[in-house]
Amino acid sequence: MSRPIQRVLFIEPRAPRPHIFSRVVIPRLGAVLLGTILKRQGLDVKVIVEEIEQPDYRRLDFRPDLVAISTITSTAPRAYELARFYRRQGIPVVLGGAHPSFLPEEGLEHADYVICGEGDEALPELVAALQDGGDLAAIGNLAWREGETVRLNPWRPFVADLDALPIPDYRLIHSWEKTGNRYISIATSRGCPYNCSFCSVILLFGRTYRYNSVDRVMEELRLHGTRAAHVFFCDDNFTARRERIKELCERILREGLRVEWSAQVRVEAAQDEELLRLMARSGCFIVFVGLESINPATLQAYNKKQTVEGIREAVHTFHRHGIRVHGMFVFGAEEDDFQVIRDTVTFSREVHLDSLQYLILTPVPGTRVFAELEQAGRILCRDWSLYDGHHAVFQPRHFTAYELQYETVRAMRRYYSWPAIAGRLLKGDFLGVQLWTYARLLTRHAWKRASYPNQLKEQLLARVRQLRQWLPSRRRVTRVGIPADIWSLSTWDHKAREFLVRFLERLGVEVVQETVSEAAPGPLQALQGEIARLQDKADLVLLPLWAGLEEARQRLKELQDLTQETTARLLTLEFHPATFYNACMELGLCFQTRLDRIRRIYFQTLAEVGAAL
Repeated sequence: MSRPIQRVLFIEPRAPRPHIFSRVVIPRLGAVLLGTILKRQGLDVKVIVEEIEQPDYRRLDFRPDLVAISTITSTAPRAYELARFYRRQGIPVVLGGAHPSFLPEEGLEHADYVICGEGDEALPELVAALQDGGDLAAIGNLAWREGETVRLNPWRPFVADLDALPIPDYRLIHSWEKTGNRYISIATSRGCPYNCSFCSVILLFGRTYRYNSVDRVMEELRLHGTRAAHVFFCDDNFTARRERIKELCERILREGLRVEWSAQVRVEAAQDEELLRLMARSGCFIVFVGLESINPATLQAYNKKQTVEGIREAVHTFHRHGIRVHGMFVFGAEEDDFQVIRDTVTFSREVHLDSLQYLILTPVPGTRVFAELEQAGRILCRDWSLYDGHHAVFQPRHFTAYELQYETVRAMRRYYSWPAIAGRLLKGDFLGVQLWTYARLLTRHAWKRASYPNQLKEQLLARVRQLRQWLPSRRRVTRVGIPADIWSLSTWDHKAREFLVRFLERLGVEVVQETVSEAAPGPLQALQGEIARLQDKADLVLLPLWAGLEEARQRLKELQDLTQETTARLLTLEFHPATFYNACMELGLCFQTRLDRIRRIYFQTLAEVGAAL
């Protein structure tokens, strides 16, 4: 069934909360580029970037025949809200962007169509099919519902000739003239050959770089760049092909274009002195570098292919050429602990980063990290608005989720401290003072007003309250009994067992271990006898069970059935390699009240035992 499509509204939803770049709004290119493509085909197009201005859609002087909404994970709830608003009016809605590309079924719960991956060819084909009653099954990258069935068409090959795409027309953006055209984006390539575990770029745009020609980039710079206060080259790795960027910088200099620009680069860019000289001379003001971590094990896990010394040298080299550096670190990897975060602040000060973001590892759908954590059952929530790099939405290995949240915010406040801001002022870095003051106030506001940290803390304390109900009431626990047979009931490593006993002793608890009973007819009966004897000798009997194996889970169930009549002062606690730290923190809070003290005891004990837990 055909329907006329003459007016298309594109929407880029706002971020769920203010962030460090809220005052410098640089529109993403997806909606503007696709709008330009449809405009060239004769359609009437408007693009709304809500970070620039969020209009009252009920009074908007633009009645669309089709609405196209581009969303990343953190803006998905807002995108879905907008999709439902227009669908209630009988207007078809198509979703695109990273989030619906990897969760198209979810997107189709709110919209009529989802375009996965690149939409440069798929969206015009969809518009044509809607107008002419064409075959939706023939449109690569398209997902849609056919009755109750979700149809997922195969992804098409990536666009090979980027020069064939039009230059984005920023005049399509609603209220663009009010911004003074100050900040624009220019993309000169797509794709990335790297495979960072927390990034979905290669799935969206491929592992092979595709480039615009230097002539095409210069054309866009002449059209938009010379009118803007700042140009952001939004390539995922701007300097991937260094000779090409050298040629671009030389052309900028030769033609006398006066542009201030920034770009995302990797650490390796600093190894080419000629490149940096040309970048600085052609107007490079700042580079955004994914430094990620100062923990070598974390860098290896992230598959970053860089070293800590390389990071240090890169920042120094950029500064030597007069280029500012905005560093981005990601906390919460399996190899990270609280000391890594605190050492990162020290490192950031030593290398004099001009600005930075301390981000929390976020398992965005489509990434390897998301798949691994979801399979392990360690995703804590699916409120996508929290998937912005500033919220602990999964269960870390060497933190509680609350600690990861708290330590990350604490690190930001330590770096953007008032004395550090005063130091910037004394150096005459007035731009730095403005940015650092804003970052400081933003961080303070985020911690004091946000409810999520309190939710994480309450979840931890609620779990501890559940455990404490098995403790004897009205008296302090000083003696904990552990049946000897419990160690053989599951797959406890001797180092982990030694650690747990020492950890309890360091908490100020005497550990009483019952000897193995040989008279009982079976292991569970023997264990039951040990529990009975320990209840006469200790304030609490602890049954630490090593989980992760189906056999262990089954035996835990059998044990619970066996001991249901003797549960007084009997605490069963499950341990797992991926959540061992969290189980120890919960156990520690049964005997101590200060989480930082329990954490210190944990890592001291870990160093003593030498266990890799």
